[in-house]
Parts: sequence; structure tokens; C-alpha cells
Amino acid sequence: MAKKPLTREEVTELFSELDASGVLDPAYGRSHESARQRPDGAGRPTAGAGPIGRLLGQGDRPRRRRTIDPLSADDPSGSKVGHTISRAAIGFVVATFALIVGIQIIYGVIRRLNTANLSESVTIDTVKTALKGGVEWGSGFTQFPQEFTVDQADERSGDVEVSVTDTRSHNELEVFSNAQIQGSAFATNALLNNKISRVVYNVWARVDGDGNISHSSLFGLLPAQGTKRQILTFIWTKQRSAATSNIDLELRIVGMDEQIADRIQKQVNSVSSLIVKPGISQGDLEAERDDRNLQDALKGAETLTGGAPEKDPAGVVRKFKQSMQ
Repeated sequence: MAKKPLTREEVTELFSELDASGVLDPAYGRSHESARQRPDGAGRPTAGAGPIGRLLGQGDRPRRRRTIDPLSADDPSGSKVGHTISRAAIGFVVATFALIVGIQIIYGVIRRLNTANLSESVTIDTVKTALKGGVEWGSGFTQFPQEFTVDQADERSGDVEVSVTDTRSHNELEVFSNAQIQGSAFATNALLNNKISRVVYNVWARVDGDGNISHSSLFGLLPAQGTKRQILTFIWTKQRSAATSNIDLELRIVGMDEQIADRIQKQVNSVSSLIVKPGISQGDLEAERDDRNLQDALKGAETLTGGAPEKDPAGVVRKFKQSMQ
């Protein structure tokens, strides 16, 4: 059914409810309607009875109007879904953060409770627990290779001997450096026990057909392959002095053959050459050492007291060259 077109008066009344910004404001329109009310004060027309109500198909049904602010962040429909989603997202982030922190705290507490203290007790079980869960070293923990064996752990004899197989290091230099850190942490923890005086830390690795170190890959999912070979052994001994209360710790590194030692030396020189000089050779190192020794030989008491040089530079150089022949 077609709606009746608006009359001139109704069009005028329709646009009279728009404020200066072009926003519909019923209060603005009512202020104009009050000037046209009947003299007997019969009251204003009800909402919905005017032209806007007719356009919306409301007829004479009353409806409540409210002002809409175009600059407001609130939903004009009154929906609170946006606020609910924001609160849920913030709550999820806070809960996730609290969960992560809580898990870290619980993991740290459980790890400390399960860490063996070899300074109090040294047995086969406590040594296995230490190698499996790590030992406290510095401000954290030192982990050991997953493949290990406890060869001896006896407080009566005072000896502790373990063997580990390094499957994460890529070359002999990494095996040596990692084993030194791990062995120092393990030996120090054990030698703090008054009944332990000797700790042996055997280091093994897997090598391929060419003798190169084989390591695991893909975060340990692909284990190292190759023949198991002993690389070196760290031996720590503890001695007490009868005259004093001092405790002396002595370290010996044994079992390293010429091939392993030569590879470690080449790998150390390759790292040093990146810092000192590319392509440095053994001759360059010896020449630098000889020059430093010559400078020391030329120094006399004048370096401390001042005055003329005590030594003849030409004579010192001549004697130095003769000693080098």
C-alpha cells in the first residue's frame, strides 16, 4: 500500500528537526514545535505522529528517540559486543602470561628438588641423577650429554668415574670446550664432598669413516651415526695440606692422541686468524715471538731509573742473532 506523500507543512517540520550539523535531533525539533502549540496548551504531538513517523511507517505509535553523537565511540545500537570481545582478549593474554610464568616457576622448583647434590652424597644413583638432570653451576644449571655411563662412584675409595658421549658438537674443538665446562661443573660438585678425592671424566664421540666428528641434527631427532671413539679424559684430584687448611685441586688432561691434538690446534688457529691476521702461519708467530724477546733483551735498568742506555743495541742484536743460529 503506497504511503501518502508529505504535505508542505510536514516537509517543513521534518527538516526542522535537523540541527546545524545535519544530525537528527528530536529535541531541536520539539523546541520549534513548542512555538506552534495551540493556545489552550493541549500539549505537543506525540513522537511518531509527525512526518518522520509516517516515513518510518509507525503511524501514531509512540516511539522513543535519542540523540546520536557521530563522534562517540559507543555503538549507536547500544550493543556491548565490542567491549565484551576486548575484555575477553585482555583476559586471555593476562591468563596466558600468568600460566607461562607459573610453569617456569614450577619447573625451576621441581628441577632444584630433583637435582642431586654430590657434595652431600656420592652413590651410583646420585651420580646418575646428576648426569641426567644437570648440576648447579654458577647462576644456573649445567647439562650433560644424554648418553652416559657411571663407571665408579664410591665414597669409601674416594673415586668417581663417568663416561659421556658428545653427540652435539660439530668438531674436536667444540668437544674439548664443551667437555671442559661440563667436566668442571661435575668435578667441582663432587670434590666438595669430603669423602671424594678423585674425579675422572671420560669424553667420547662418534666419528665417520674419515675420522670427522659426527653430530645429531634436527634438534636431536636424527641421532649421530658412526663409530664410537674416546677423545680425551679429564682427571681432577684433590689434595689437603697437612700444615694448612688449604685444598688444592689439580687437573690433568690425558688420552688425546696426535690426530686429535693436531685437529684442535688447526681449529684454534683458524678461529684466531679471523681476529688477528688472515692467513697467519707458524713462521709469522715465531717471528713475532723473536721480536718480542729481542725488545726484552734491549731493556736495561734505564727503563726504571732513566738515563742513558746501559746496553749497546748493536752488541745485543749480534748476540741475539748468534743465539738463534
